[in-house]
Amino acid sequence: MDKHNALEAYSMVLLNHADRYLLLRRAETKRFAPGRWTGLGGRVEEGEFADLQAAALREVREEAGIPAAEIADFTLRRALLQARPGESLTVLLYFTGSLGVPVQPQSPEGTLEWVTTGDLERLNIIDNTRLVIPLLIEDMRRDPAGKEPIRGGAAHFRPDGELARIVWA
Repeated sequence: MDKHNALEAYSMVLLNHADRYLLLRRAETKRFAPGRWTGLGGRVEEGEFADLQAAALREVREEAGIPAAEIADFTLRRALLQARPGESLTVLLYFTGSLGVPVQPQSPEGTLEWVTTGDLERLNIIDNTRLVIPLLIEDMRRDPAGKEPIRGGAAHFRPDGELARIVWA
């Protein structure tokens, strides 16, 4: 398959409870980003493009066992387009939501942990996610119910594939 002629989409969900955020430390056995931190989420599967929210909620259920009914204010906040050299064109869909109770779920994908904004500095977070998490936290504080329009952005990469910057429209 010619990767330059393909589109992939992935969700990343940041769940909040009392100014703490549920993050996933990916298992060391994972092919992509082993041992690195991110939110819950994964690939939008064929047939799920008509309901991106349902695709993201499926990932939350699969990775943490949290049912949709327990998540308040679940909303798509940001969409990031990226064309990393040698990879498929990718859309990263960033969702947020709140939990009334800080569940302590287990995950088949790695280790889940509730963290504060102060913890973010010490974690080895995936590069694009590291830049987006503070924006998502600000989005949730400014607009808890998620009524603002979705923010679009583009990730720019150096020729070696390293993330150079993200520009938001």
